[in-house]
Amino acid sequence: SNSNNSNRNNSNNNNKNPPKSPSNQQLITKYISQLLFAIHPVHVEAVANVANRPHILALLFNTTISDPDVPLGAVATLATCGLLTAETAIFQFPAMVCTMTAIRYREFVETGTADRLGWWRLDGMEDDATTTEEEEKKTTTQKQQSPLMKTFTTLLPRYALLVLISVTYLLYRHYNDTLSIPTGLIRPAENPFYAKLDSNVWTLRQRITNYSYVLSLHIMKSFGVDLVGFSHEYGFDCIPEITSLSGDARLLLPVLMVLVFAGIAVWGWCGWKVPSSGGGSSSNNNSKRTRRRQKEHEDKVHRILSTLVFFSWMATLFPISGILKVGTFVADRIVVASSVGTCIFAGRLLALWMTPRESNEATSTSTTSTTNNKEKTTAATTTKEETTSHMSEIRNTTKSFKMVILFISPCFITLAMRTHSRAAAWMDSVPLFESSLVTCPRSIKSNLEISKIYSGLVPHMVDYEKSLKLIRTAQSIDPTYCDVHQQYSHVYFHQQKYIRFEREMAQSLRCPFTMGQAMGNWNKYWKVVLKQDASAKGRYDKYMASIQEEVARREEEEGGSSGDRKKMKKKKEKEEGR
Repeated sequence: SNSNNSNRNNSNNNNKNPPKSPSNQQLITKYISQLLFAIHPVHVEAVANVANRPHILALLFNTTISDPDVPLGAVATLATCGLLTAETAIFQFPAMVCTMTAIRYREFVETGTADRLGWWRLDGMEDDATTTEEEEKKTTTQKQQSPLMKTFTTLLPRYALLVLISVTYLLYRHYNDTLSIPTGLIRPAENPFYAKLDSNVWTLRQRITNYSYVLSLHIMKSFGVDLVGFSHEYGFDCIPEITSLSGDARLLLPVLMVLVFAGIAVWGWCGWKVPSSGGGSSSNNNSKRTRRRQKEHEDKVHRILSTLVFFSWMATLFPISGILKVGTFVADRIVVASSVGTCIFAGRLLALWMTPRESNEATSTSTTSTTNNKEKTTAATTTKEETTSHMSEIRNTTKSFKMVILFISPCFITLAMRTHSRAAAWMDSVPLFESSLVTCPRSIKSNLEISKIYSGLVPHMVDYEKSLKLIRTAQSIDPTYCDVHQQYSHVYFHQQKYIRFEREMAQSLRCPFTMGQAMGNWNKYWKVVLKQDASAKGRYDKYMASIQEEVARREEEEGGSSGDRKKMKKKKEKEEGR
């Protein structure tokens, strides 16, 4: 009978402390975080551009995993769908692990008070001389079930499952040789910094210096601050290279980010020390001391987990740190995942500002004396003090709420207006390309794309001379950007300058990035011309000879590079065999 009662008590332990209804702080945190996420400007690109919507979909799959009550089968399905949707989803897994851990720990702390008092008292037993041997044995057993250890134990299958899925995914990518982008495929117009790494122009110091600035720009975007302006393409010379450690004010930004994150880490470990008052009987002080130490320990663990959650969401920016080879240089879509953590913690800070006294309720409740005689003698005084304190708290909360509203309203309105203007720009190619050219006047792709508007993409804006001027600007920025020949040929054809059209079309056929599209136009053109003008056969043969020569040269280069790779692979296999 005693055993059954004990088992029943253990099984109903959570029923003794049912989950509390959401407090004002939690509700305000929820609504503000949702509002911030809805009006965050960096989400426009991932929503308005269909090609980037997989980033939103992968984030949806992964954030669902962060709920620790989702079944394991659903976790496996959602994680797999996330990886198949966007390859950046794997960098969100650490954030999912930290988030579900923090959520589960908070649940255990709020619903498992009885267990926590049991395991915690073992650390405070030196203050209680009346503890019996049986109680000591009981508390020793309960200490092994601390909320943090219980959290890790219950979530261990989820940790193992996510690790297994991640390893399987990476092994599959490695087997298919798709873990990295081939050397030479990243062009300066798309990612000018990594193009210099491919060509071994940069030293390690230059790499760290420049990519620390790029990473800091993305962190600031996550905070809702865009220091370089809006552009759908940040390409060549849009963000100039940092060539010196002295004299470039942009280096202050990475230093500032390091200080901010160091301050957050110190807060997570130390918190804010608030001195506590003493007094009362010895046994009462022991009980208060034990409860205080218990709460301090729980608060510290919760701060550390919250700090790890924030850092893990910021770590989703890892692909843009310059360690991995990626084609993206600076892009809003990369920041979508990290903005989740930013919005949640910004909402929490604002909620704490609006309700400054609410966080102290649990502390004041836990430190109330349990002595019956003392409660009887101080009942009237306590009631009066509580009424006065409650009225004062309402006045302070209302005042804080008004101050916060006055402060954050301009910020929210600014974010909403920026989001609206960006969404409007994405709805039409003309303002989209023009805004990109304003932000990055020396961007090759921006100059070339807006030249298409004046060459017939928008019929009522046709201006071939303006289009040619933009094409020449793009070519002057990077003469190796061979895509310009395709656009040259398009303009010359409409201007009926056919000889120039033929030359530029031949050049576009020699460009590996425009060869496929140019081949169809090339065949159609010469099919008509050769029928009407037999003398054009000489020009055609000359162009074809130059094209075949270029193709043969490229095949020879690719054959040599593939041969070198095969030799290196055989050499590596021999070394492994030894």
